[in-house]
Amino acid sequence: MSENFSAGCGEGFVNPEQRSELSVREQMAQTYAQLVAQRGAYWWYAVREFVLERMRLHQGGKLYDAGCGVGLYTLAIAERFAAVEIFAVDFSPASLQQLRQQLDGSSVGTRVQLFCADITHFLPPAPVRWVLCTEVLQHLPTLQLRRQALERFYQALHPGGELWLLVARHRRWHRRRGIPKEIDERPHGGYFRMRFLPRELLQELRRAGFRRIRLYGAPVPPVRLGRRLPASLWRCALWLERLPVSAYLGEVLIAQAHKPC
Repeated sequence: MSENFSAGCGEGFVNPEQRSELSVREQMAQTYAQLVAQRGAYWWYAVREFVLERMRLHQGGKLYDAGCGVGLYTLAIAERFAAVEIFAVDFSPASLQQLRQQLDGSSVGTRVQLFCADITHFLPPAPVRWVLCTEVLQHLPTLQLRRQALERFYQALHPGGELWLLVARHRRWHRRRGIPKEIDERPHGGYFRMRFLPRELLQELRRAGFRRIRLYGAPVPPVRLGRRLPASLWRCALWLERLPVSAYLGEVLIAQAHKPC
C-alpha cells in the first residue's frame, strides 16, 4: 500500500465550499462505519451487492474510489477481487487513517493506494477502468463543483471505461411533504446534501461526455424502516434493480455511464 498525503491536506486543501463538511467528516471518522451500519443489513446488501455484481470486477483492472471515506467499498472490493488495483481518494485525513489501519498487515494492502485529495481536482496516476463514487456527489454544494467532479471522472477513465455513481433520489413523497431537494446546514456547522431527479442526473452525465447511460434504483426504504428488513430480502432487491422501472424506486439512484471508445 502506498500513500500520497499532500502537505496541504486538510482545511486549506479542500475547496472552500466544503470546509465545514471536512470538519464534520474528521470528527465522524472513527464512528462512521458504525453509523452507516445502522441502515441495516438489507440496505447494504441491496445497494452494495448489486453494484459490485454489475461492475464485473472479476475481469480485473484499475479502479478509482472517489470519496472513499473509511473504505466501506474499497475494503470489500480489495478483499473479494484480487485482480483489481484501487486508487482510494478522500479529502479527510482522519478517514484515510482509519482505512490505512485496516489495510496495514493485510494481504490486500499492496493493491490499494491512498490519496488525500479533492475529487473536483484529482486525477489518478493512470487511467482506470472504473470510477466508483458512492453518495459523494450529493454533498458537493454547487452545480459548478458537481460538474467539475463529473468532468474529472470522465478524464480519469480510459476509453470504454465505466462510471458507477450512487446518489440520493428525490422522490414524490419528499415533494408532497415539502422536503427540499437541497438542505444546507453549513451555516450551523453541518454540511450540504441534496437529492437528484433521474432526468437531472442524466442531463449532467451527458453534459460531462458520458454515453450509454443506464439508471437503476435500489428498492430501499428510508433508514428507519430499512433497518428492520431481514437481509434475506436482498436477493429480491437485486432482481427488481435490473428492471428499467427501478430508477423510480427506493431512496438510492444508481447510474452506470460509459466513456466512449
